[in-house]
Amino acid sequence: MTTYTEVFGGTNIYPSSVSYLAFNLTSSDVVLAWPTETNAPNTVADYIAARIMNVNSTGSSRKVYLPEANQASVGECFLFNNVGSTTFTVVGSTGTTICSVASGQLWQVYMTANATAAGVWSSYQFGSTTSQANAGALAGAGLKAITTTLNQAISVDDLNSNYTLGATERAHLINWIGASGTLSLTSAVTLGEDWFCYIRNSGSSSVTIDPASSQLIDGASTLVLDTDQSAMVICDGTAFYTVGLSSGGTTSFDYTSINIAGTGNYTLAGSELNRIAYNFTGALTGNRNIIVPTTVQQYWVTNATSGAYTVTVKTSAGTGIQVPQGEALILYCDGTDVVEGQTQSTVATPIPVADGGTGATTASGARVNLGGTTVGIGVFTAASTSDGQTALGATVTGQALFTAADAAAGRTALGATTVGSNVFTAATQSDAQNSLGGTTVGKAVFTAVDQAAAQSAIGVSNTTTKAFAVAMGIGILS
Repeated sequence: MTTYTEVFGGTNIYPSSVSYLAFNLTSSDVVLAWPTETNAPNTVADYIAARIMNVNSTGSSRKVYLPEANQASVGECFLFNNVGSTTFTVVGSTGTTICSVASGQLWQVYMTANATAAGVWSSYQFGSTTSQANAGALAGAGLKAITTTLNQAISVDDLNSNYTLGATERAHLINWIGASGTLSLTSAVTLGEDWFCYIRNSGSSSVTIDPASSQLIDGASTLVLDTDQSAMVICDGTAFYTVGLSSGGTTSFDYTSINIAGTGNYTLAGSELNRIAYNFTGALTGNRNIIVPTTVQQYWVTNATSGAYTVTVKTSAGTGIQVPQGEALILYCDGTDVVEGQTQSTVATPIPVADGGTGATTASGARVNLGGTTVGIGVFTAASTSDGQTALGATVTGQALFTAADAAAGRTALGATTVGSNVFTAATQSDAQNSLGGTTVGKAVFTAVDQAAAQSAIGVSNTTTKAFAVAMGIGILS
């Protein structure tokens, strides 16, 4: 550290002392200089620094630059009194913030090291009560000075292409707005054990969080954030972890398929944890235990493995539930072990008729148990219409009559001749007699009510008939 020492007495020698300075701070920053042979204002400085300075600050976000520290001894100090209406910032010669001076405030600034041009400066506030820390000097990643207070702040960085997150992203929200891509993480050793950031996928596809080298995130080599998922990523100096990993905005149901080929214990880890539906696949070479955490969680499990071995879902110290191969069960962890969320029930067969079954193991037995007769069963199982009619006892004639397309076909099926069919369908007695070939005389004889009428019908008188009968040697009609 460079100092300038008085020969007599051994104390530090300070530059020429200027007691008081007043200036306006409006549209541009102000640079101060030590009182040397080349006095300000000049091309590098606006004013000579004074012990007490009244600053009429009316500009927005203006700064006052101190002289270079390595041109003076430690112990130099300045009092800034803001008599203006806006806040200004006192910074070192290289722009490092020392303090923020609000309207009406007084701040003392003094130098404690002068090895570099920037030097090391300290500050404290003058006030009527208690001095307070300078919020502007304390502000950093995740912190923001608002007037005299220090406040939390999260900067939002929109990204749409591959990027490596580093120290400058500390306490930032990384908002992914692109298609699929990768956000790489700087080595956990470099970032340190207290680095963190927030990541949200607001894009159109998944984004992969990829730690450096073989480092892990949540116990896995990478973490995939689907659309609308978000998480806080925290570094412990060795690996990365997430807090508040969301399940996404489209659905709360989640599914994953895991190949568990092999034998023994398979412990769920990393991105395999906190899912809902699990499909276990792979060729087993022995009985497999799926070890889950002792936290309350549901597990919809499908056993799609091959090999004549069992799959049991359990906690490390529990007994768990065995999921039969080719089946699916709804399970959950109660905080101690895995239990059934649904009860497995075995149905006894055959189911009795009283319980809605048939009481039989064969179709023929079921038909009998349900009250089927020989005729009914025959009709129920007939392969054709003809077989059904036969089962009902129909003869050939009966079947022909049953299936006749019209009345004439039906009479034919019954063996009727043309004459018989005509007689059967005659509308009157006369039509029937005509169908039988009856003449007028024959019809009159056929319908005569007595012998006399019949004799009259054939055109003979009683005397003539008798004479004819005597002559022929036959009986006499009476």
